Amino acid sequence: MKSFILLFLFSLPLVAQTGWKAEGADIIWEGVFTTDKANIVSVLDKSPNLKVGSFIDNMYKGVGNEVQNTCNGGTALMKNNLKFEFIILVDPAGYVVKVRNIKIIEKYGPMQAKTIANRCEKYFMAGNKISTQPNATENMACMDRFFTGMFSVNPQPAQGTVITSN
Repeated sequence: MKSFILLFLFSLPLVAQTGWKAEGADIIWEGVFTTDKANIVSVLDKSPNLKVGSFIDNMYKGVGNEVQNTCNGGTALMKNNLKFEFIILVDPAGYVVKVRNIKIIEKYGPMQAKTIANRCEKYFMAGNKISTQPNATENMACMDRFFTGMFSVNPQPAQGTVITSN
């Protein structure tokens, strides 16, 4: 039964594209990454604010806390840090990342003394659907690039390659 569930979870993303989707009143970012050798530890080590809470079979569950959004573009909202939960499902062909419960940490007031963590749904959804407003679309594209860069495996040089100054 466990194999069937994992097969089902991995077959769905092959139909879906990387990006945003609405699940009820929640918004979820999902990325599908194909690679021969998914070194998830190196992916997670790129950001010290990503913490894995559990690892069962081929599934990593964790949180991102005070993660600096480094995407270029979007509105001023995209300059704020983020909090979120993530799940990484690994199989031989690659891995799938699902990010949910995304909160934008906004600072207000004199000297930015007041901090509020607002859910992304406030900015990216209209009712139970993904917003098509220009600002929302621009910010979602920016955050999509950010999550894709954060959770992708950087290409490594081939074994035995030497870089010289000549």
